[in-house]
Amino acid sequence: MELKDEIYDAIFHGIVKFNNLKKAFNLNSKDLNNFLIELIKEDKIIFDNNYQSYFALKEAIIDVNPKGFGFAKVDGIDDDFYIAKEDLINVYSSDKVLIYPFAKGIKLVNAKIYKILSRGHDFVIGKLIKKTNKKTGINRYYIESSMKSFPVRVNVSYANLLNAKPNDIVYALINYNKFEITGRITKIIGKEDSKGIEIEKIALEYGFNLEFSKEVLNELENILDYVTEDEIKSRADFRNLNVITIDGDDSKDFDDAIYLEKENNNYKLYVFIADVANYVKEGSFLDNEAYKRGTSVYLADKVIPMLPFKLSNGICSLNEGEDRLVLALIMDINEKGNLINYEIKEAVINSHHRMTYNNVNKILNGDSKLIKKYSDITLMLKDMLTLSNIIRTRRYKKGGIEFEVNEYKYILSEDGMPIDIVLRKRDAAEKIIEDFMLEANEVIAYHMNISNLPCEYRIHESPDQEKLQNVFNIIRNLGLNILKTKNDIHPKQIQDAIEKISDLSFSPILNNMLLRSMMKAKYSPKCLGHYGLAMNYYCHFTSPIRRYPDLMVHRIIKRLVINPINFDDDLIHFEQILEEVCISNSLSERKSIDCERAVNDMLSAWYLESYLNDTLEGMITSITSFGMFVTLKNGIEGLIQFSNMDGYFEKSNDGLKAISYDKIYKLGDEVKVKVLNTSRLERKIDFILDEE
Repeated sequence: MELKDEIYDAIFHGIVKFNNLKKAFNLNSKDLNNFLIELIKEDKIIFDNNYQSYFALKEAIIDVNPKGFGFAKVDGIDDDFYIAKEDLINVYSSDKVLIYPFAKGIKLVNAKIYKILSRGHDFVIGKLIKKTNKKTGINRYYIESSMKSFPVRVNVSYANLLNAKPNDIVYALINYNKFEITGRITKIIGKEDSKGIEIEKIALEYGFNLEFSKEVLNELENILDYVTEDEIKSRADFRNLNVITIDGDDSKDFDDAIYLEKENNNYKLYVFIADVANYVKEGSFLDNEAYKRGTSVYLADKVIPMLPFKLSNGICSLNEGEDRLVLALIMDINEKGNLINYEIKEAVINSHHRMTYNNVNKILNGDSKLIKKYSDITLMLKDMLTLSNIIRTRRYKKGGIEFEVNEYKYILSEDGMPIDIVLRKRDAAEKIIEDFMLEANEVIAYHMNISNLPCEYRIHESPDQEKLQNVFNIIRNLGLNILKTKNDIHPKQIQDAIEKISDLSFSPILNNMLLRSMMKAKYSPKCLGHYGLAMNYYCHFTSPIRRYPDLMVHRIIKRLVINPINFDDDLIHFEQILEEVCISNSLSERKSIDCERAVNDMLSAWYLESYLNDTLEGMITSITSFGMFVTLKNGIEGLIQFSNMDGYFEKSNDGLKAISYDKIYKLGDEVKVKVLNTSRLERKIDFILDEE
């Protein structure tokens, strides 16, 4: 390490006075000063006259609290830094800055902002407001942001209104000036009461565009909406097979179709996946837009597709009675669920039945009318259920984890208002598709890995063992018999814990704790396995209509496995781009999850607007330093702030209780609450305890 770097390291670790640095490095004033000047020029340190000290600079992301103060998050450091209100002038949430921590506060280390590196937002979404000066009669316009992450006021000149009217919801590009933000309206989203506008605002806030560019639409015109004989010539023809799709009642795009034959005690499973790569050519406008979006986003009753509807609901969708191009994976599986053989082919199919989960479940439960209607596939469906159970049992024995976490669906009125919340069910039909798709994804990843070919893998690394051990300790403290281990916790042990807590009324809480202790799954060019599924090989192959990683895997298979015309060049090409593609796809997925969560939070707050002051039943599902989160029976979560409780409450050291001098509330306690306040804009709900 060079001397300059050693000096920086010393400042970083708290030697901040000039004379102390001189002594530490045995330097004269001139030489030390030269090193310090270099470090200042490199934006590594700052000298603060008030403290007569040098401080190390850290790159951080700012989060501004509605009350005016803020927090700075430094990558790799768990605790945030506190930024005082007076130090946040012209600094906004999500801005990237250089900070320097200077003193320990009551709870956090205080820091100041030295420099803004980049802005977190280049646009704003909100309501256009018109203000008229009573004396001069001059009109002023500004946008009142509806973005939770960016609650600002943006001034707009008359020339930049784009014909927007007061109270219109608009989208504007922005510029940062010394003491204000100015904007130029580029899109009028609609009126305040337009159907679906609440969801559209959030989608745009997270960067998901509902419209496709003219260039993309022009390319679409050159794509036929039917399969030609020339396209079929070189493909395996499976149109004679009784192929089916199984999806939700309201599904419009069908990525996958299946067919099964039973031969003695063995099974031949056909998984057909839409050949999207045949239509979305690498480097095209379509491809660039799909890459930018990364995924389709499902927001209550609205879908923001990765591909235009002509593809996603048309020629790429495996619609009933239509010839469609596919990649076919044909797997021979024995009665123990072991893979015997497999083939990967380009093919053509014609789906014989568009089945729904509801109807398949009814058939498997003996519905005579549906059995008669679908008599040609009833036996195959029963064999599919048997094979699904075999595959699931095999995965379970290997240690595959199945978290029991409830998912809810929001039912909206014709006006787009939430009117009901229902629990999503996972019955036999849902599990059949899940098991067959997991099997296909595993086999494709296995093939690419043993063939030493590039692939975009779906990886799930081992969890933080300390976090996991903490959850296991909580479960043990509840009196459940879970063996301690000195070594890392294996998926099989998590599986065992989930079984033991399954009968508890608050098992969803513990399931969520276990889930939060896991690493986030992501995409990688390295085959690192999937911890949660207990698989050594795993990728995403089965949903190319709605996920770019699946499209990328298809493209690699078509060019390196099925039609290796320019093998060497294509091999180098994919090896060079995969790292960047994986990072981009992982970020897109994270963004879509955050967007879906934001929409659900908004809909929850909206739904409870009609329940203000009503008494509802719920369960304490989380305890923090500032309050208790309570989850209602319909899955909606709200906060009871300690400041709104009778008495002085604190979180216990183990995080399982809220304690005052005469009262204790525990995780899992069932409580009655009243709805105190809801905010669609802030996407939050406040409860108070109903002491009666």
